[in-house]
Amino acid sequence: MTLRGNNTQGAAQPPVPEAGAAPSPQTARPRILLADSGRISRGAVAESVRQQFDVREVADAEAAWQAVLLDASIRIVIAEVAAPSIRGFDLLARLRASKVQRIREMPAIALLERVNAADSQRVVALEATELVVGEPPAQDAASELLSRVRVLVDLANTRDALVESRTELESARTVDPDTELLTLPAFDKQVDKLLSYARRALLDLALICIRVELTMSHNEAWDGEIEQRMKLVGRALSASIRLEDLATRSDKTEFCVATQNNGMTDMLRFAARLRKVLENVDAAGPGVEVWTCIGVATLSEELRRGAVDLRAQAQRRAQMAQSSRSRRIMLGAVESGKAVGFDPRGETGSMDVNLALALIGSGRSAEVVAHLPRLLEQLNPLIRLIRQQQNVGASNPTPSAEREQ
Repeated sequence: MTLRGNNTQGAAQPPVPEAGAAPSPQTARPRILLADSGRISRGAVAESVRQQFDVREVADAEAAWQAVLLDASIRIVIAEVAAPSIRGFDLLARLRASKVQRIREMPAIALLERVNAADSQRVVALEATELVVGEPPAQDAASELLSRVRVLVDLANTRDALVESRTELESARTVDPDTELLTLPAFDKQVDKLLSYARRALLDLALICIRVELTMSHNEAWDGEIEQRMKLVGRALSASIRLEDLATRSDKTEFCVATQNNGMTDMLRFAARLRKVLENVDAAGPGVEVWTCIGVATLSEELRRGAVDLRAQAQRRAQMAQSSRSRRIMLGAVESGKAVGFDPRGETGSMDVNLALALIGSGRSAEVVAHLPRLLEQLNPLIRLIRQQQNVGASNPTPSAEREQ
């Protein structure tokens, strides 16, 4: 398309905004990228577009590509496609092959000087949004181009509004309004991020699964009532975890919490505290008894685990505790892969024998070493009793022992 006008090459042009910059408050107009050999920018088409839009001009396909990459405010690309100096066909191909959705879906108008079947077919094959063909004096082409640019800008704005609404909707879906806990997909996604950080920082992460059973004061409870009670339990859990912890309702009667593991002792105390909160008489409403079964899985058991695998392991252990009606928090033994239990009802804030045995069974003997003096104090009465019984047995041999002598 030959575009001629009364403008001269030396006519004053609006300043070109810096790459990536938003339109200034004075212009506040949609930004159009114009890739041409100089003829369009001096013609009627460019002038008509420039009157209503913020135009950025480049001289070839490579400059246009860099502008699109760096300037996210560009709404539409207009390019001469047949001009050898512009390589507009190459630009179209790169736009549609981009891995960036914004660039891949960007409206692109191809300009042809004259009707050419081969070039027109190539433009269609490269998925240009619009094709404008014009000959001198090109006034009709200018009007047609301006009209199409307006439509495409409106469509781009509508698309962006839909994307923004979808993003906001997805964000709203990350939290369950009934329990104020993360939805399960959002929980797994966030836990994966925490796992990546924990691996880099050489930290441990624990996933605590809590299975809940409700006992009503009356004999029969309809499903709707159980659901409402579970929502109350979820809210109680949401209010009891720390800001840095993550929690979700992973099943109808099950909740999961992810927490940074600063040592098995603290983590087990934390799990025991959650149990105490949920089994409070008000957690599910007055007159409702809450019973919890807890399973724990940690990143240090298997560093390659993702969020879903870690959660599944904790869920299996919670189910094991539930099937055996155990009040013990079920852990995993690193070497055997079998679950061992810990009863957290010992002395708060100290290492007791039950916890020490659970840690040793889980392959975490190193965490017990620092508490050996305290453990020895606890075990001394038992050791003395054992020695006394051994001495009594030695001084009073059994009849069978006497016959052997």
